[in-house]
Amino acid sequence: MGNVPCVSTFKCQKPSLAVSDSEELHGASYSNEYKNVDDAERESEEEKKAREAEWLRLEADRKRRLAELAAMHIKTREEMLKPEKSEASNRFGDQFRLPDADKERHVPVLGLINPTSGAQAGTDILNVCKRTPCHQHRFFNILKLVGDGGRGGRLDIFRIELNAARDEARAMNTRARIISGGGDGTASFTLFVVLLALQADHERADEGLADTGNGFIWTDEEMHDCFPALVQCPLGTANDFGNILGWGRTYPGSQANIGCGVPPAQQLEFWFEQALDRQATVTSFDLWGIMPHEDSESCNFKVCELVGPRGWNPKQSLEKGQQPQLVMKQAEMPVPFFVSLYFSVGLFGYVVSRFQLNRHKSPLANKAEYARQVYGIVTESRPAQLRRNIDAVKIKCEGEHYFPPRHHEGNTGNRYREVGFYNINWQAGLFHGANRGSLRHRVVSKRQPVTFNDGLLDMYRFRFSSLVKNPGLRMQTDKKKDMLLNFTTSEQGTGIFFQYDGEARFAFSPTGQDFCIYIRQVLTIPVVMGPYHNRKLTGDAENTNGYFQFCGETGADVDKVKRRIGSLLSGSLAQELNATNEELISANLTSQEIIDKLAAEKLAAGNSTKNNNSSASPKPTPVDDNGTANVEA
Repeated sequence: MGNVPCVSTFKCQKPSLAVSDSEELHGASYSNEYKNVDDAERESEEEKKAREAEWLRLEADRKRRLAELAAMHIKTREEMLKPEKSEASNRFGDQFRLPDADKERHVPVLGLINPTSGAQAGTDILNVCKRTPCHQHRFFNILKLVGDGGRGGRLDIFRIELNAARDEARAMNTRARIISGGGDGTASFTLFVVLLALQADHERADEGLADTGNGFIWTDEEMHDCFPALVQCPLGTANDFGNILGWGRTYPGSQANIGCGVPPAQQLEFWFEQALDRQATVTSFDLWGIMPHEDSESCNFKVCELVGPRGWNPKQSLEKGQQPQLVMKQAEMPVPFFVSLYFSVGLFGYVVSRFQLNRHKSPLANKAEYARQVYGIVTESRPAQLRRNIDAVKIKCEGEHYFPPRHHEGNTGNRYREVGFYNINWQAGLFHGANRGSLRHRVVSKRQPVTFNDGLLDMYRFRFSSLVKNPGLRMQTDKKKDMLLNFTTSEQGTGIFFQYDGEARFAFSPTGQDFCIYIRQVLTIPVVMGPYHNRKLTGDAENTNGYFQFCGETGADVDKVKRRIGSLLSGSLAQELNATNEELISANLTSQEIIDKLAAEKLAAGNSTKNNNSSASPKPTPVDDNGTANVEA
């Protein structure tokens, strides 16, 4: 074969290359890298296409849901325009409507009206507003509103209009307003509804309910500058809140105003003109709250409500043959948190609890009922669930002892009937407060009255001899930043009645332990002063600018308030504070027989309401005559 190599030689020999071994290895590495880059680019392209497809799907789904939501809103608005049902003709006129708003003189306004208040005057005012183009989409039946809080419901419409009113007012360099129509309890209820509408919902973030960092859809700055100023329309019985703000002791067009010679429709028109007036004074108002003490996140007491027969004495036996006693039931809404007007423990808490069982339609009859219950309490034997007067109560304010006074001398609370505070200088049209002073100053000198925006509680203590010592119904008060009430429980089932803004509850510990009630300022809100406000009662309150603010001495205190309000809005606060039937039974405050009886009565009342109401509108929320709704958050 000579020098010609065989085929096997080519197969066995290593080829001769012009590169080194290391260069050969690097070349293989480069080749693999290029291959990996190509694969990565192809994979990236696939992922990008998948992401784009997913985004398009989500966007299409979002648009579909928004279109669906818009259709639901249209249907809800149509339903809202239907007149409220009324058994009588409208006292303001079946065709009467309010004048159109004037942007030069008026501010944007919304309304939350309790239709059952004011002997159905709330219904008549709502129907007048529904006939008025500028108000027909912004005035709401507050009971139906909270009962229709789901997606696409009335709460959505209220939120939309609230946002629109904010933007309109901001463009006018002013603040929107909200008319709260009802009794004194409706004011806190209105505040609850506004906060509920502004509460963030992460599941609906793409529908405008994204959290701005504070649990709400408005930032803290927007809350401060744009939160609507409250106007109180007095449709209740006492109307302490409406009166102190200058909006009258009775609603416009009421029977009490007939003698003035002005027709009800003109009275209502004048009232609305004042409520919308851009020149009306907007000032601040302190709002207090029942808070957990110190580092705790929950309160160590439970609340319930008195139940019993109407009449002189509500006591009843748990079982046949037993001694009659006070019997309790599970508390209804509202949950005791906001305190706007006043708070006290003792006599008047017990009086209000008994009065709530004996309400009348006539304000005069209601006043007589209060007197009857006071007389009954004073003359009856003390029930086993209560201590003598308020001898189990001790109070500290700002960390220092306040009640009972002169305790170092052996003074106890059994000499006193009542202890509490005022936030406004008006209670039930009778009681007022002014700074403590000597007898000469009490009789002949002017003293600083209770002021609702000085950041201070006006503490007072009461016994029957106080009416002589004061003298009269103007109580001596002491300005304090907070109140810590400690109750010493003698045995399981004992507790104390308290009233806040005319609502009454019974506080106790299911385990029979001592408990405390701590109250401090939680909010500052803007309110509008009316044309009838009395400077002798309000002092310098009108000289403060109106704004909204979460309150606390530290950032941690402010955050605690926000969490507490979040618990109120979510309904978890009700679970924390309202005693269960099991807890009431264990504390010997009720029996299973009474629980079953109350449940049967409630079911029968519900069936009766259902049979009498053929409307397809949302079920109205139960409400008491003071304008306070019993509504689950």
